[in-house]
Amino acid sequence: MTTPTLRRYDRTFDWGYLDTGPLPSPGRGLIPVVLDGLWLNTGDTDSGLCAVVTSVEGWLDSPPANGNDVARTISDGAAWGPKVLGARTVVIHGAAVGPREELARFRAQLAARAAYRDPVLLAIGTMDGETVQTADVRAGTDSYRHQPLGSAGFRWQLTLTAADPALYDGTWQAARLTNLTEGEITGRSYPREFPWRYAGSYVPNSAVLRNGGNHDAPVYALYEGDLSQTTLSDGHGGIIRLAGLDAGVTILVSTATLTAEAPGGLSRASYILPGSRPMLLPPASSGRWYLRGTGRGSVSLGWRSAWV
Repeated sequence: MTTPTLRRYDRTFDWGYLDTGPLPSPGRGLIPVVLDGLWLNTGDTDSGLCAVVTSVEGWLDSPPANGNDVARTISDGAAWGPKVLGARTVVIHGAAVGPREELARFRAQLAARAAYRDPVLLAIGTMDGETVQTADVRAGTDSYRHQPLGSAGFRWQLTLTAADPALYDGTWQAARLTNLTEGEITGRSYPREFPWRYAGSYVPNSAVLRNGGNHDAPVYALYEGDLSQTTLSDGHGGIIRLAGLDAGVTILVSTATLTAEAPGGLSRASYILPGSRPMLLPPASSGRWYLRGTGRGSVSLGWRSAWV
């Protein structure tokens, strides 16, 4: 059975899987740095322009954290608070030399991306040269700075903000779950997963999800009816119970936040039934997720490894 190719989905955009275009190859000689399709670290090009990135700040640093700890007034120390990660600020420094018309065009492309109000994709290759990490970024408070180097080139600086501090693999992983049977199940069902496993052949209502990063990874579940009331579980206490869907009805669920949307971004929160709990992929792990229900529909899962 083949699984569908899931393209990028971001809840800040309209409904659908948005095509990011070709991501940089991690095998290039220079570490690829690409902002909304614009290559920033190209080296020499056929047009005569030579663009290089001299440094990137905030990309591999740990994101800022707020411990929300409260100082005790009549005893030593502080009371632990809910620790949360703040937005990541990324500062990219670079330089460019070449013909004046190419420099003017490159400068205009940089300044335009620095002023974006909506998030765009920033992709940077890893030091091992094997993967590409991505984040959704937009203009920060200190956007673009320009320093001319005579008439032959200039230095530049871009300051970008990533509201989600996690870095994600540039490649989506996907799995498609269908029901073991299309018939009606009678009686009462119990959403319990047992710890033991039996060797056997592939079954369509389960899939192994892998997270190669060092941070919890969210999963998006695309439900396509017809489906009865379904249960999606990770076998470790996480569970999502969704109300039944008629044929042709489509709902996208974020398993991390338990938000449900229909095409166009319309909320379908009422379809998330009581007893549901968020589910994330733990770092550096793999686990099997299960679908329980009936109907001819399916649930397509899409996720990426995540790092901080």
